[in-house]
Amino acid sequence: MSNQNQKNENQANKPLLTKGDLAVAAFSVSEVYNSYLERYEQEDYGELSKQEMETSMDSLRNVFIKLDAIIQSTEKREKQ
Repeated sequence: MSNQNQKNENQANKPLLTKGDLAVAAFSVSEVYNSYLERYEQEDYGELSKQEMETSMDSLRNVFIKLDAIIQSTEKREKQ
């Protein structure tokens, strides 16, 4: 078996998305949110309007909440 075939076979046996992946994504979103919040508090909206910055921050907060909920639900399922 060639290395490429073995690599493809190994990837097929792995889950596509792990809790670790979700945790990294949630952390990244929270870091972006925190940087936006810092700029927002300084009234530095960059190329965005205040409204666009607020909308972006709301979206980031919602994504974090959703990722966290997915992580929590997978942890609950694993305990069962």
